[in-house]
Amino acid sequence: MEEKELHVTEEIEEKPLKMDENKSTKFKWTKDRIVLAIIFSVIILVSIGLLIALLINNELLFTIVRDYFIAPILSLHVALRILLFLALMIVQSLFAPIPSELILLSGGIIFGIGWGSVIGVVGSMFSAVITFYLSKRGGRAIIDASGEKVGIIKRTIYIFDEWINKWGLWAILVGRAVPVIMFDPISYAAGLANVKDWHYFLATFIGSIPRAIFYAFLGRQLIGNNPPEYILTLNAAQVEEISGQFNTIFFIIFGILVGMFALSNIIYYVRERKRKKDITEEVKEEEIVENIPANNQEMDVYEIIDSKEIQQEGTE
Repeated sequence: MEEKELHVTEEIEEKPLKMDENKSTKFKWTKDRIVLAIIFSVIILVSIGLLIALLINNELLFTIVRDYFIAPILSLHVALRILLFLALMIVQSLFAPIPSELILLSGGIIFGIGWGSVIGVVGSMFSAVITFYLSKRGGRAIIDASGEKVGIIKRTIYIFDEWINKWGLWAILVGRAVPVIMFDPISYAAGLANVKDWHYFLATFIGSIPRAIFYAFLGRQLIGNNPPEYILTLNAAQVEEISGQFNTIFFIIFGILVGMFALSNIIYYVRERKRKKDITEEVKEEEIVENIPANNQEMDVYEIIDSKEIQQEGTE
């Protein structure tokens, strides 16, 4: 009995879900990979630090966006406003705790709904290109080199990879077009999952349009018919009110991100459990067939199992 159980266990271990095993075994560090991996690691650490700070200070998120994003832009000529907005969107993409959605919302405050939407799409494309390639070159290096130490991330990427292979361009498009799905993590995940470049860029462009319009409209609603400079003259009560709205948007988006991350791992575990169960049943069936006399080989496996159960009941 113990030998059979050992045999079943060995069969299960021989057929694991494939998650770029060849890349893990053949992986080699190069100078470029080391530099990109260091950059990617710093981004993650800084992002975690900022996230902790946001949880401590209720007004920190709005204050950062207003004082270090909106205020510097409003002090410039219109042409320079656009250039600085695009530059800051790129910088923002490297710091995950400040979602790009809040920056797009700021675009609506600064430029209005129309121009805020157009400039928001352009800025989204710039940041999407940088985060995609940074993740593709540096993020994969960390995961491939660290193996099981980041298994939870590897399982998430595996499910994301499978989702992309099944739905292709539509998977990225939906992730971009739904406003409450965080923009930047999708960019990083797409790079880790080795999504085709043209699929990624086309879906990002199309999906960024409704997203930019939605947040530009939302930003404009915050200041009503007042000029953009109104956001800099708020009193303490107004700051607290708008800070609450900023935080609500942030935690909804972040909560959905955590939920998607958890769901992908649950799906992986469910499939892994089913796979092991199927392999166990397959091995048992093979062992039963091997022990059947030659003249009974054509019998259905399940009939044999049923007959053995009947014999055991009769013995009892």
